[in-house]
Formats: sequence, C-alpha cells, structure tokens
Amino acid sequence: MGPIRCSRCKAYINPFMSFVDQGKIFICNLCGFSNDTPREYLCNLGPDGRRRDANDRPELSRGTVEFVASKEFLVREPMPAVYFFLVDVSMNAVHTGATAAACSAISQALSDLPEGPRTMVGIATFDSAIHFYSLKRAQQQCCSIKFYLFILLNSVKFILLLQIDSDKTIVVTFKHDDKFQENSECAFQCALLYTTVYGQRRIRVINISLPCTSMLSNLFRYADLETQFTYIVKQAANGIASTPPSQVRDQVTSTCINILQSYRKYCASVSSSGQLILPEALKLLPLYTLALIKSIGLRNDGRIDDRSYWISIVSSISVFLAVPLVFPRMIALHDLASRDDEYSLIPNPLTLNSENIQDDGIYLLENGEDGFIYVGNAVNTATIEQIFGLSSLAGVPNQLVLEQFDNELSMKVNEVVNEIRRQRCSYLRLRLCQKGDPSGDFFRSLLVEDKAPGGLSYVEFLIHVHRQIQSKMT
Repeated sequence: MGPIRCSRCKAYINPFMSFVDQGKIFICNLCGFSNDTPREYLCNLGPDGRRRDANDRPELSRGTVEFVASKEFLVREPMPAVYFFLVDVSMNAVHTGATAAACSAISQALSDLPEGPRTMVGIATFDSAIHFYSLKRAQQQCCSIKFYLFILLNSVKFILLLQIDSDKTIVVTFKHDDKFQENSECAFQCALLYTTVYGQRRIRVINISLPCTSMLSNLFRYADLETQFTYIVKQAANGIASTPPSQVRDQVTSTCINILQSYRKYCASVSSSGQLILPEALKLLPLYTLALIKSIGLRNDGRIDDRSYWISIVSSISVFLAVPLVFPRMIALHDLASRDDEYSLIPNPLTLNSENIQDDGIYLLENGEDGFIYVGNAVNTATIEQIFGLSSLAGVPNQLVLEQFDNELSMKVNEVVNEIRRQRCSYLRLRLCQKGDPSGDFFRSLLVEDKAPGGLSYVEFLIHVHRQIQSKMT
C-alpha cells in the first residue's frame, strides 16, 4: 500500500489531518475534503480525538517524513548513480591548495559511494584544457558527464528538478487572494519524489501549519529576517539578466522601505514622525539592504564575470549562507594570541567600517566563499613573520596558502580559518590585500557601512529610508 492521500487535492497524510467517525473518515487540512479511511489503515480514536497509534506512525507525528514510493510512482527503473568529479589543476589552484583540498575531499567521498555494478564514477581535470581519464572496471569505461537543467513546468503543482542535493535551496512565492480566517491555520505541504544514491525511489513530504492573524504586529514580531532577506537577494539576482543594475538597486531599496513603512503605519503610528521606528525582528534589514546594493552583483564597477559568478551562487544559496555572502564577517587577526575567550574560536565580528581598520592591524573579512586578509602598512614585522613566515610581504602571493608555524599566533589564525571553513562548508580561498594597493582598495569597498563613490554610508542610507517613509506617510 502506498502513502495515504486526499482523493481531491492529492495531499499526503500528515499530522495536521483530523480523523472523525471512529477514525473511518479523515479530513484533509489543505482542502477540507472528507475522505474514507482505507480499511487497512483504520485505527480507533482516543479520548482526545487522536488516533491511538498516532505517536507510533511517523506520518501522523512528524512534520517531515519519507515514504518508499510504490509502483504507481515508477515510470521506469531508477537511473544508475553517476558521480563525476571535475578538478581544477591550474597553477593558481595548485599553489593555493585548492587542488589538494579537492583531491582530499574526493578521496573521502569515494568511500561513501554506494557499491555495486550500477555505480559509475568519472573524473576530469582542467587548466587551460580539459583532460579526461579512462577509468575501467570489468573492461567498461566509466567516464561520462551529465549536464543538469532546472525546468519549471507549466503547472501550479509540479516542478521537475533534474538534480537536487542538500546544498540547493528553492524559494516559492505564494499569492492568496481570499481572506484568512482569524484563529484558523494555514497549511503548507511540499512533496519531493527522488531517487537515493542506492537507487531507491522515495517521497519526502514536508508539512507545516501556521496560525492566521489579522494583527500585523504579530507578523512583524515573528518575522524571520534571514529568510526574508534571502528571498530579496534571490529576487535581485533573478532580475539582473533583464533589468539594469540601477533599477534592481532601486527595487531592493523600495522593498525595504515598503516593509518598514507598513510597520510604521499599522504598528507604530503613535510614535513621533521624527523617529525612524524599526521592528525588533527586522532592525538589521536596512543594513542588509545597503550591503546588497553594494554587493558584487549589483555594483556598477563590477566585472561581468564576477557578476555572473555571483548570480550563479545566489541562485541556489541557502538561507544560512545568503547573509554572509552579501554582509560579510570581519575579525581582527593580529591580537588573537592575547584573547582570553575560551568559549569561541572566532572573536566577535567588527562592524564593517573604516573606523575599525588600524594601520598596525591585520584583518580577515570572509563571505563564505572568499577570505580577504588585509594588512596595514604599519604592522609589526614580528607579527607578519609569525603569520606569514616571512619578514616582508614582498614574497607573499596575492592568492595565498595559510601555513601553520611554530608560534601561538599562527596556531590561533589557522584555528580561526579552519573553523570558518567548517562553519561555511567551503574551502574559503584566501587573498592578500594591502593598504596602498588595488587589493587594499577592493577590501575597503567591502566595508559596506562606509560611504562609497556613488553610494551612501549606513547613516546616510538610514536617513534616506526615514525620509521616504515620512513621504509615504503624508
């Protein structure tokens, strides 16, 4: 027997469906239709109205559950798993350690691959050319490439994903034209039909039920800033291909202003008009918005290649990584050895403005993809030697590999970088930036709270937002 589904809307059985009439009828929480419970699925109800076996059935007690797909979901036998590794072996990748890191990761991944005659593995390397290799098993070559596409079907129910993994994030926008009933709940269900690496067809069903409210103050109180901002970032990236960056920046700013104006109008109207009132849950929205406007993807002076790469990263980025990509984290490295905080490897981040950059300091700014190490022009020679192993930066390449030397500061710096790599699940390419050099100017362009050519400082941006809200309120 396959998973129980509503006969009208095809929703899968979930904890928010209710059973009545001695369990003989279940009511769909998505469309409200009353369905006959299959005979083999019958169970008596307890005094609380719940099925007596609810806690024993994951589909009736868990928000996320997986079913093994029955034959009705199998058009054909699942395709064999194909694993293809493409490794950068250019001189720069070798020197920065990226190639070695990739080989180490592949070595670990191979031990986790499913064994069996259907598993296929291929590998290629590239520098100025692509190099293919013949990997033979039982006299059969297993070198193949698959290109995956994302296809949105002309349907309100089904999206075909030719590849998905744990690093992919999908954003869906809902529009509801009717009114919600106060004190009722709104249910959402997402079902993913997929094939595991072992060739088993499964259906992963994710359910959530949210209370409806007519009080906007509740909506703002429980707003999820990171999720909302990720949606804004993805919308901006999606618009770059067809809209000039200046218009995309205006749209992003307008979104921020409209959200805050709604809060002011419906939740804080009694406050003085001379004050910029921000909801507690969204108090960083203006700062994140300014950072997005100044990001590589939206700035006017960005290279086309850099912008294209930014768009490709944003298109599938997770909520966890979207904010640091746009609003990076900056920490001081030169004083790590003097820290006495034993509870955190990474010190508290510094605000992204020039006031926190001293000429005798060394700083790391990371966005989850790249790490930029800025060295002031008055840094003590001993500090440079402890971190870089040289008394001068003249011999340190811009794309650097951080080595660990026999001193406490070097050990602390490496611990911090490795912890960031662990948190971000990324190799974190390191780039040296120096004051008085174009690399130093690029580093300072990432300090989003500073005033930039053609761009506002954070204080100026807050004033602009406030004035726009005031204008809309009059």
